[in-house]
Amino acid sequence: MRVAHFVVNKLMAAWLIVFAILALLLPAPFTTLAPYTNYLLGAVIFIMSLTVEAGAFARVFSRPRALIIGFVIKWATVPLAAYIAARVVYAHQPLLAAGTILDGSTPAGVSSNLFAYIGHGAVELAVSLTFIHTLLAPVLTPSFTHLMASSYVHVSFWDLFLQMLEIVVLPVVLGLAVRYGVRPHRMERAEPVFPVVSALLLFAIELALFSKASPQVHANLGLLPIVIGTTTVLIVINLAVAYVLARLCRLNDRFSRTIMFDTGVYNSGLGAVLAAANFGPFAALPALLNTIMNLIIGALLSSVLQNHPTVDDPQAASAGHAYRSGQREDPATKLRTTDE
Repeated sequence: MRVAHFVVNKLMAAWLIVFAILALLLPAPFTTLAPYTNYLLGAVIFIMSLTVEAGAFARVFSRPRALIIGFVIKWATVPLAAYIAARVVYAHQPLLAAGTILDGSTPAGVSSNLFAYIGHGAVELAVSLTFIHTLLAPVLTPSFTHLMASSYVHVSFWDLFLQMLEIVVLPVVLGLAVRYGVRPHRMERAEPVFPVVSALLLFAIELALFSKASPQVHANLGLLPIVIGTTTVLIVINLAVAYVLARLCRLNDRFSRTIMFDTGVYNSGLGAVLAAANFGPFAALPALLNTIMNLIIGALLSSVLQNHPTVDDPQAASAGHAYRSGQREDPATKLRTTDE
């Protein structure tokens, strides 16, 4: 299992690039996966919910200031940045504009939890933020998309809402039911498999969506560098703005790093599936490329921060606003999946 984890998960960014190129050059074998993308993504979110521990929520919700600040920063900045990018860069490409806005209106990705751990963030806060974003996304994602993307394409709030219930809420509920309905020792035996299975499901989603978008990508190859550049700039801006705002709100460095990753690394797999289903495969291109760039930039940044540990504010710790200095969760028990 260690070998499989290294090959599949540690090299995920490389595999995503390889599979993207493969699906674009040889789309035919993979288009058969396209009708099943909703179910594949639902399975990833189901696995994510299997890793949720009630104790983590209790500790964070007992002092919710950082949770509230992180939630507000994410939903106040990321959709707005996506909307500005759509207006400035994709003014004459309505499908790419709509796809960018939809992608920016998705919840945080599970990889943000992993990056927060590696970068000396607060894992409990990261997990709690991701879960809260995911639960509220069925309302927030359609709302922001309808508000900001309707000028580019027709957006049905209710279609998006129902899709989010099917892809997000139902798998989360089922996952929690299984998590707390199965004996703990059985769950512990299954948990080492979760990261590999999640990664394989993500690869299948990518192959399906890139192969379906292949004709439009080949017809618009000149736009590819623009989409990659815009996606990269958006990620960097979201990461930087989130960290600065968290610090301005007087959160300590550990919490600020967590909110930075929670804001900048979002669930582009979900964005790609929804964009393809509602606006067409070409509209999913920004989210698909974001899936790759999120992992690359997030991994690089977390690796740099890993060499610069942070010390919690003693006053905040004594007030219960920070986690105990030096207390680090084992990622093997907290972070069982990868980005959706």
